[in-house]
Amino acid sequence: MEEDAGPMSAGRLEACTTRGHSAGGHINAMSGRDYREEIQIALAGEAPAHVPFTLYDNVVPERMDLTPLQARGLAICTGRAVHKVITPNVTAKTITEPDGSVRAIWVTPRGTVTSLHRRIGWNVLCAVEHPIKSRDDYAVVEFIVNDRRYEPSYDKFVSTREKIGASGIVLGVVGRSPLLEIQIEWLGQERFCYELADNEDALMGLYQAMVKKQRELLEIVARSPVEYVLYCGNLVAEMIGLDRVRDYVFPCYNGFADLLHESGKKMGVHLDANNRLILDLVRDSSIDFVEAFTPPPDCNVSVAEARAAWPGKCLWVNFPSSVHLSPDEEIRKATREIIRQAGDRKGFLMGITEDVPLEHLPRSISAILDVLNE
Repeated sequence: MEEDAGPMSAGRLEACTTRGHSAGGHINAMSGRDYREEIQIALAGEAPAHVPFTLYDNVVPERMDLTPLQARGLAICTGRAVHKVITPNVTAKTITEPDGSVRAIWVTPRGTVTSLHRRIGWNVLCAVEHPIKSRDDYAVVEFIVNDRRYEPSYDKFVSTREKIGASGIVLGVVGRSPLLEIQIEWLGQERFCYELADNEDALMGLYQAMVKKQRELLEIVARSPVEYVLYCGNLVAEMIGLDRVRDYVFPCYNGFADLLHESGKKMGVHLDANNRLILDLVRDSSIDFVEAFTPPPDCNVSVAEARAAWPGKCLWVNFPSSVHLSPDEEIRKATREIIRQAGDRKGFLMGITEDVPLEHLPRSISAILDVLNE
């Protein structure tokens, strides 16, 4: 089996970039600004002339015209893997059911596991059945992990970076750290909690196999042409437990960041949930930037608290999703408050990393840009 290992899809990139700039150009044709340079300045911990404001291209519906918003300051953020994964001794296939659900099947010499995802909305598949359903399934998944062969694959990253030009940035994406891959992809949240009580030895055995195998991948990324790497995310410390986060998650973050720093690269983590429990862990970590950080009313750490707790870390804020549904003036008010709490533009970025209903997305972006352009 061979697969493209990039979890951050760029399905709307062509539409976003061809309208927004001349491919490979240094200046956004409509705004006269170089959004990529502004983002790079902020990620270096410095202060660009404008606060960068980015939108994940894979949350943009095909029928939405971003041109006017790009002209006013909206940058595109997308991701590409710089590797491919081959599992020569695993047969894998997907079957699309009549209702749009997708069944995945992995057949190995140790047995077979399956998963089922149902479509939620226009671009989201939600797991309703995960591959590990019994203790015996751990051996099958561990075989899949050990069978992985990682190979460099830089072409898509390089071509996407050339295509997006000054209209935004392309991050190198790696996927999840081992414990979160087990929790989110192989077990699911609820079963993960039960398995910690019932089959912790099998779960941690799979974790150790993943850590050992993933080292091969991380070394490929460290040698790649990427400058900024987004690694892991969706960490819910309350569910995993603070001790496990400290002992099994952050060592992976720190080890990878230290490896990337040897090559002059920077690493961020997609920390889009409640972060109060891990304020000190992030502060003491090797992480360069926290991406998708979501302040109140959606999560429990304010921008001001994060800036105070994480000196030297760049903060890339996800505008809180619930506020997108508010009237325009409330959106402007929330934006001003976020900017006020940030203190200054050094190492500070904003963006949208979640789906927003199409009837609200353009006007919300416009209201946010009203404030950022003041």
